[in-house]
This record gives sequence, structure tokens and C-alpha cells, in this order.
Amino acid sequence: MLVIATIFLPLLSVGLHYEFLVLASAAVRALPGAGRADVVLAVVLALVAHVIEVVAFGIGWLVLTRAGVVELSIPSPTLAEAIYFSGSVYTSLGFGDIVPMSSGRFLVVLEAVTGLVLIAWTASFTFYQMRESWMDDAGQEGRQ
Repeated sequence: MLVIATIFLPLLSVGLHYEFLVLASAAVRALPGAGRADVVLAVVLALVAHVIEVVAFGIGWLVLTRAGVVELSIPSPTLAEAIYFSGSVYTSLGFGDIVPMSSGRFLVVLEAVTGLVLIAWTASFTFYQMRESWMDDAGQEGRQ
């Protein structure tokens, strides 16, 4: 079960992130002349994607702990605690108040690397969207 989660959760996160960035890109293109609102929309949709990915990993952690496959430093974590743990791992914040006690350490590392890559992907996507928006703004100013 742990091997399946270790393969499935990062792949699910990458797939979700890709689809949300495609959605964000299409939504931005559908807003003609929106100015800065297009960049804000792109960032909000990317943030929604990150939250969904953290929740997906959190549910995975909860399932793994309830199945007895993984043990965390807190007994019987709630969904909120599993999501909190996932968020601290995904963002590489790592407070250390909840840690894996046995198996699951590789999944922790993989979630952190996945979060790092997807956050970097969001940053490059946001830069691209901002550049496109600024180029459009500059082109419109030049036409006036």
C-alpha cells in the first residue's frame, strides 16, 4: 500500500497541477483586455491547485496511518492534522511537530520534492503570465 501511495500521490499532484495551469492559461486568454486581473486569476488558480495537492497528500497520509502502514508522531491524526502535516512537508516548511516514526520517510521526501518542483513550476508560469500581460499592456500603450 505504501509503494502504491508513493507512486500515486506525486503523479496525481503533477497531473492536477498541469490541468490547473492549463485551466488558468485558458481562463486568462478568455479575459480580453482584463489588464492585471489575468495575472491575479492565474495565481489564484495555481494556489487552488496547491491546496488541492496538499489535501490529496493529507488524505493519503490519513489513509496510510489508519491502515497501520505509517505511524506519525501523533497518535490517530485527524484529517486536519494530516493536512497540516502534508502542508508542512509539501512546502518544505517542516516544523517538526509531526514526523513519521517508521515507514513513510521516503514518501515524506518525495512529497517535499514534489512540492518544491510544483511551486517552482507555478513561479515560472506566473512569470510567463506576467510577462505576457506586460507585453500586451506595453503594446496597447504604444498603439494609443
